[in-house]
Amino acid sequence: MAGTTTGKRLVRSKSGLRIIPLSDSDRSPFELREPEWVADKMSPTCMDCKKKFDFIKRRHHCRRCGRVCCASCCDTRMALPRMCFLDPVRVCSPCADITLKENHFYNKELKILITGAILCIAADTTSDLVHCCLSSDHRYLIVSGPMTDSGPLLSIPMHRMTGLLIGSRDKDRSGSCLVSALILQYCLAGEEEKEVSLAVPPDSATSAFIFLTALEKAMFMMQESRAVIGTGE
Repeated sequence: MAGTTTGKRLVRSKSGLRIIPLSDSDRSPFELREPEWVADKMSPTCMDCKKKFDFIKRRHHCRRCGRVCCASCCDTRMALPRMCFLDPVRVCSPCADITLKENHFYNKELKILITGAILCIAADTTSDLVHCCLSSDHRYLIVSGPMTDSGPLLSIPMHRMTGLLIGSRDKDRSGSCLVSALILQYCLAGEEEKEVSLAVPPDSATSAFIFLTALEKAMFMMQESRAVIGTGE
């Protein structure tokens, strides 16, 4: 079964129904590809509990890691938006714990990044207020003036991010310890590496702290995806 949407394709794999990009250049920088399944003949026992498979104890594949487990060790069905699955799929116990954290990022922190926040951007000896957000396709970090529609000051491709340094952590108004300043390192095509410093403005709303903390997590998620599917260039 296959169909098309703008820039994406609907496919039914052996793991379930998925919407996948037509090309790597359309992929979210946080996406993971569907894993290769471990062949049944390569695993006579459950890869978690080590019990032997037989007529009663059947094999099941985890959709996130591709390992072979018994029903008891692979009985959880969860949404896997990071792998573009449309419906909940079977995952093993270790992957269920990881998927909970990933889904929290997709369901909450990714929405915070797309909505954006008002931050301070440092350039030389000056510091100006800007609106910082992630593009709706997750591929660009956009920095623009908070009170103008003249276009972004910066539009940094996420796959061009090379590093992140935490400038400081602080407590927000609720007492939670969150990122209050960070330095993003990036390298555009044909240019030398650059840095942009973002910080929570004085007397800022909690949303600015939450945004920077979510951006820190996004960088770690992106690095993991990059190791699996490349930069998407």
